Amino acid sequence: MLKKIVIAGSAAAVVLGAGTAALAASGSSPSPSASSSAAAKAPGKAGKAAHAKRDVLRRALHATWVTRDGKGSTSFVTHDAIRGSVTAVSATSITVKAADNVSQTYAVTSTTKVHSRADGKGKAGSISEVKTGDKVLVAGTGTSDLTATRVLDATKK
Repeated sequence: MLKKIVIAGSAAAVVLGAGTAALAASGSSPSPSASSSAAAKAPGKAGKAAHAKRDVLRRALHATWVTRDGKGSTSFVTHDAIRGSVTAVSATSITVKAADNVSQTYAVTSTTKVHSRADGKGKAGSISEVKTGDKVLVAGTGTSDLTATRVLDATKK
């Protein structure tokens, strides 16, 4: 599901030109072909462009983007994400401050998914494991009242 959010956020940022998303897709890009044909070089060029876009997204601190609420839907969903340090956390909310001093508070619900990094690997967790000062990425929905859908605690514990 996190990959779907990453893909949606990346596509929205690129298509709408509304800024950058705080989510980044991981993986390597294809390398250019040794062949001199234009058709063989095209995937390499596309791969380099995609890699450059991912690099920009990896540096993103926070973003807001809008998607349709499902295929063929006429309604929309506003997504929001921030990467930074936890300044406050409880069973019902989390506040994150980005490097540029932007601070956002998200409601935490029973449907909020929390993941943490342990030994370099992600594992399911709970909001009670997230502590003040932890480095996190929070993705959610809403406009003025934000609700966290995902919390990724990147602090190795």
